[in-house]
Amino acid sequence: MRKRPPDQPLVELNLLPFLDLVFAFIGILIVIFALQQVAQRAAGRALAIDDLVICAAEGEVMLHAGPSAAPVRYREDQFPALFATLAGRTDGGVRNLVFALTNACFGTRRVFEDEFARFTSLLHDRDGSRQVFRLAFRPLSAAPDAVARLLADWREEGVVPVR
Repeated sequence: MRKRPPDQPLVELNLLPFLDLVFAFIGILIVIFALQQVAQRAAGRALAIDDLVICAAEGEVMLHAGPSAAPVRYREDQFPALFATLAGRTDGGVRNLVFALTNACFGTRRVFEDEFARFTSLLHDRDGSRQVFRLAFRPLSAAPDAVARLLADWREEGVVPVR
């Protein structure tokens, strides 16, 4: 038996739906790239510091209880005493506690966070306590004068500018 030749010798490919999807995708990408703007990081207000804890070496921190206060050294096992010192203050309200750390203090940071969580839970369990502590972390550069610059900025302005 003989086969009949097809009416159209070339097979017609229907690529229009595929091309429609490709061009729609390209159009969406063009719109996304055209509408994107460079997001400027908003410089918020400077962070007020009431108490400053500086960790320059693993396992040891220095508490500056005010811009003019002498630093007090605490080891990791003395963190409850550090928080007792902070809680013993008579001024209520919101107190900003900043933990400044170098790259050698990640283990101490974890211990400090755990002790801070324990301290704040005990503080909230007390009746009539109006003190609230906000904990913020500030990384310090490896430069030898990073701690001195942080302390100088804090003592001059009472706040640490966002850089």
